[in-house]
Amino acid sequence: MKRIFTALVFAALFSGCTPMDDYNVVIKNVGGKTIDDAHVLYGEFRSVGGILPPDIWSKHMLPDHPIPEKAMVEWRTEDGVMHREEVEVLKHIPKGFRGDIQFEIDDDNSVTVRVIPEKPGSD
Repeated sequence: MKRIFTALVFAALFSGCTPMDDYNVVIKNVGGKTIDDAHVLYGEFRSVGGILPPDIWSKHMLPDHPIPEKAMVEWRTEDGVMHREEVEVLKHIPKGFRGDIQFEIDDDNSVTVRVIPEKPGSD
């Protein structure tokens, strides 16, 4: 059994496969106005989102994609204007990170990336 496990580990390493990161994507409206069509996108990934009233968040649990270097955040403001902002992600992530990567959208149409580590013993 040990040989089979070792062979599988080597096969994964040499085939370029890496385990997916253990994280969640959160979009939070930190402003005072409702936003719509809110999503985080990178590679083939598109988060859940949609309508977010003030101080409401939407969480996409355990995306099947590695943490990206950059992500695009998009949302529509109450005036109907669609906004998009590319943000740095990977540079905020500590080694061995597990938890939430929160994309906070404010009324001035700025996006802040907040890294929220998983609390010990929460798994």
